[in-house]
Amino acid sequence: MFDFIAGSIIGPVKDQQIARGYFGWSTQILKQNMMPDYRDGNNFFTVFAVYFPAATGILAGANISGDLKDPSKAIPKGTFLAIGITTIVYIAFHVIMNANVVRDANGLLELIISDNQTGRLLPNVFETIQDCSSNGCSYGLLNFYQIVEMMSMFGPIIYAGIFAAALSSALASLVSAPKVFQALCNDRLFPYISLFGKGYGPNNEPRPGYLLAFVIAMCCCLLGELNLIAPIISNFFLAAYTLINFSCFHASFSRSPGFRPSFRYYNQWLSLMSAILMTLVMFITSWSTALLTFLIILVLYMWILYRKPDVNWGSSTQAQTYRSALTSVHRLNAVPEHVKNYRPQILFLSGHPKHRPDHVDLAYLIIKNSGLLICGNVITEPISVRTQNKLQNDSNQWLMKQNIKAFVDIIQESDFHRGSAALIQLSGIGKLRPNIIMLGFKTDWNNCESKCLLDYFNTIQI
Repeated sequence: MFDFIAGSIIGPVKDQQIARGYFGWSTQILKQNMMPDYRDGNNFFTVFAVYFPAATGILAGANISGDLKDPSKAIPKGTFLAIGITTIVYIAFHVIMNANVVRDANGLLELIISDNQTGRLLPNVFETIQDCSSNGCSYGLLNFYQIVEMMSMFGPIIYAGIFAAALSSALASLVSAPKVFQALCNDRLFPYISLFGKGYGPNNEPRPGYLLAFVIAMCCCLLGELNLIAPIISNFFLAAYTLINFSCFHASFSRSPGFRPSFRYYNQWLSLMSAILMTLVMFITSWSTALLTFLIILVLYMWILYRKPDVNWGSSTQAQTYRSALTSVHRLNAVPEHVKNYRPQILFLSGHPKHRPDHVDLAYLIIKNSGLLICGNVITEPISVRTQNKLQNDSNQWLMKQNIKAFVDIIQESDFHRGSAALIQLSGIGKLRPNIIMLGFKTDWNNCESKCLLDYFNTIQI
């Protein structure tokens, strides 16, 4: 960077530099280059698609958060510092080049004419160098890719800097991408990729992932024209940033207790706006690539929904489900009752639902999937909390397998009728409370023990 700035201060020292459009600092050149001049069917968004991969390193710190000592402090500071420095450098480079080099230059040395006494260029050289009518223009900002090297004080330093920058960027991607992919593979969401989730060494390094990233990078480099794949890379990066921003918005909107951003200037609506803007930019840049990207994302999402993997991330979707349910219950509590809106809400004293499947089916037919069904289970023997939770989960699993939408309430009480009374009084929440009590007909009343018969009779009397 200092080599480039020093070279711009010194100015052109060879006629070849002038012939290629490098005249030194000039307000005239700066004014001439101030407004856009797109060519060959390009526009702002096509140029943006090529340029955008240069600004995709903002997640480098987040991708290796597991290796940081204090990620909550290091990631914000490092990310904002990196964004600030790179933004200043990019703007400075653009301003310096736009104030020193013309857009088009023919590179003809014979047109460089100067005053023999003063050594200054004659006024018409500025126009003749930009004359592309006869031989065309192969130099200038729009035609020559070695502008920075030409303007620098010592050209080889620029090549060394480019090599170092490319190497650091490649290493950042090579380190971060396989680690993210390793975490995805360990979740076993997709088949045939578990190999890349295996780690080696004390730091659990994803060596197969490194190899895969190397092969993909080499295939892209072998194309020989990085500008061809830059729009595709930009599209996928924009898609990733879109999903990240929307995830932040959704986690904030659903008020997920596990999402507590410490950044004081964070705003959920800014995340939503960023997600929308990035989606628009994706389609404006290349609608076909954007459509293909979202199609791939949709296929992957549908595959996960189809497989229903046994993983629990505590996602914002679960938080949103809880919030929506709680909001609806509060809203329902303020709705006045009316006979037209009556719905059967049944508390069925069923015991374990699978022991009385016919009765559960009958109760479910009564509500017709539009009312509340609670299967109550009174346990008359003392059991541990773990056993009770296991019994609860087993009952819920059975109901789901039978495609019956019902809830299960379990209570421990030595007397059946007192347990039933507790269930009747405590089951439900708000206006989602039972208005019908369902009890199986006792068929062995003539042969059962007197206590059992008394419990049944007392339950009916409740």
